Amino acid sequence: MQLLPTSNPTHFAVLLTLAFLAGCGKATVEGPAEVASVSLREIEVTADTVNHQSLASQLEFTGNLLPKRASRLTFEVDGIVSHIPQVGAKFDVTLNGQRYQEQLGIIYGQSVEQGETLVELNKSDFELQIQIAEAKLAKAQADLAKLNAGQRPEEIQRLIALRNESRARLDQANRENSRMQQLRNNNVVAAAEFDQAATQAAASRAMLESAEAMLASAQAGPTAEEVAVEQAVVKQAEVELAQARQNLDKATLVAPYAGVIVSINVEVGDRVAASSNPVVEMMDIKYLVAEINVPEALVGRVQVGDVAQVSAAGTAVAVSGLVVAVNEMVEPQTRSFKVRIAIDNQQRAFKAGQFAKVVLSIESGQSDALTIPNASIVFSDGQPSVFAIDGDRVLRKRVELGLSTDDRTEVRTGISAGTLVVTDDPTLLADGMQVKLRTPPDASGEFKAVRRVSVSEPRNN
Repeated sequence: MQLLPTSNPTHFAVLLTLAFLAGCGKATVEGPAEVASVSLREIEVTADTVNHQSLASQLEFTGNLLPKRASRLTFEVDGIVSHIPQVGAKFDVTLNGQRYQEQLGIIYGQSVEQGETLVELNKSDFELQIQIAEAKLAKAQADLAKLNAGQRPEEIQRLIALRNESRARLDQANRENSRMQQLRNNNVVAAAEFDQAATQAAASRAMLESAEAMLASAQAGPTAEEVAVEQAVVKQAEVELAQARQNLDKATLVAPYAGVIVSINVEVGDRVAASSNPVVEMMDIKYLVAEINVPEALVGRVQVGDVAQVSAAGTAVAVSGLVVAVNEMVEPQTRSFKVRIAIDNQQRAFKAGQFAKVVLSIESGQSDALTIPNASIVFSDGQPSVFAIDGDRVLRKRVELGLSTDDRTEVRTGISAGTLVVTDDPTLLADGMQVKLRTPPDASGEFKAVRRVSVSEPRNN
């Protein structure tokens, strides 16, 4: 014989009550139709039918409001802050009896347009670099032009004269060398004098060859290699000038889009380094995005284009939003996927970073979902189940649940349509108990006299 579970306090209380009544005798119940004798261990149950119907539920989620886009702006060059535009609010100041007007610079909460100047660095160093680059380019261009133009006629004539002179010197050196050779043969001159004459002839011959080469080169013009080298020098100078001008442009920080300032972190005189901490932070809040986490059980139930209702602290009524993004990845830690809902914020009714409440209308995955009453669901070790009536007994059925409303819940697996499931009270039951359905109420809403209900021990399997 299998004992009833007594870990449940309710079960234990029922057993104590039944034991007490067992010592007091039998009880009878009278009604207008008949008088039924009820066993001391009798129990009545109410049941409902598993059926198909459409389900739609308003599910509430929480999340954060994010801006359309946000930027942390930094300088790409080093420098010293020289100017922050005075475009903020104006106010009057009285000091020592004198009254004058002040105006705030750019500050958080202020709207800016695309391309509007936010912060400027001192530009003198950048302008000097441009002048140096321009001079370098001018020289390179002049050298290339000179090379392409070739030698002037005057230079050609000078080189011809130099060649002729070298020829004359070589002729004279050769004659002297021949004379010294004859004298040497007759032992009239010393060997040193003869060697000196030979050396002079060789030097004159080398000078002539050099002069002829220079003249030939001048008459032929520059080679392709020489032109290519000078062109490369010009190109390099052009790039350096473009870089210098670009650095000058980078000395001015401008708004990349129309938006609102979140913070400005420098003052005039501050030194900033390229790509260091953000100088200005801004965001675009023409519309905001509520980002929520949706349980994976609702995969396929939320689609881009769905309408949601979004509210936040300080808003009197919820506003309509549109689902604009559904993440295709379920996060393994939370078993949920992210969904973004966009809301119009032209009037700045909401602020980025606010805690938002989002209500989505979720329908079951099919137009005619299989549903069970919420009252029939019990949990054991965190797993949902129901007690299905099988003849005069109940059987525990583990089920997989889906979408839930106030009174019914979608059931995906574990039970079939038409099955009777206990709704009152399934927490008192165990698998295999013998039960009897309670007689439905009459028109007055009162229950008729009950018939005898016998509850037995759970059947042994």
